[in-house]
Amino acid sequence: MLHLKRFNYKIMIFSMLFLFIVANPALSDASFATGLRKLAEYDATDVVSTKTTYFDQENSNRTTNIKLAAEKIDGTVIKPGEIFSFNQVVGPRTKERGYKKAPEIIEGEFVDGVGGGISQVSSTLYNAVLLAGLEMVDRTSHSRPVSYLPLGRSATIYYNQIDLKFKNSSDYPMMIVARVFADQLTVSLLGRDHGKSIKLETVELETLEPKLIKKSDESLESDEKKIVQEGREGYRVVTKRIVKERNQIIREELISSDIYLALEQIIKHNPDN
Repeated sequence: MLHLKRFNYKIMIFSMLFLFIVANPALSDASFATGLRKLAEYDATDVVSTKTTYFDQENSNRTTNIKLAAEKIDGTVIKPGEIFSFNQVVGPRTKERGYKKAPEIIEGEFVDGVGGGISQVSSTLYNAVLLAGLEMVDRTSHSRPVSYLPLGRSATIYYNQIDLKFKNSSDYPMMIVARVFADQLTVSLLGRDHGKSIKLETVELETLEPKLIKKSDESLESDEKKIVQEGREGYRVVTKRIVKERNQIIREELISSDIYLALEQIIKHNPDN
């Protein structure tokens, strides 16, 4: 019964990928077809893992950036032992290459930057890689929580400075399939099914309370206070990868330990009144 369920699940996922390709013929290009042929040579066309995140389509610039980055990684084949670099495959995020200005996180704050939003692509890929059981080489968490993934599951990138790298630690080639459909970004890894089930678990170890900072402002009335900056809680979390075979846990791995710093609350008041 377990094998039947796994078989049905594979059919469902592969059917979804097929529908994505049919819905966007531009994705069925020569490189994608070449990648599939390479996998077929090794009988490695199973959907090993898949991850979907969601975004706001109303933000057209951010949506454009997500689509461009997804198209760059789509169809990439990683040979056994080969290391994938997100920055190397996606390349510079510039206006000349079609990227738009959209919100991105810099030192814990949202600012507009060219290519803002493509960290959702690297983060979705990161989760697919973890669920495929592959080896992480380089990953950096966002400095604050993101809305599209749980704490401890994101992977920020910044060209020529911060990268996402992983190694194909399996015995067979694997191919990245990245699809944008409506408000969904789905990243899957095709390869040879390893016969194990993998889940990710994030544990919140500590909530970091924001500090309260008071600043003097004699222009204020005696009963008046002005909030200059709203405080925000921080967190300390760990993420584990739990690997099961025949419904038995065979391995638990510590994937990451991440800290999201609290943002201090700043209030102005008049201390002489």
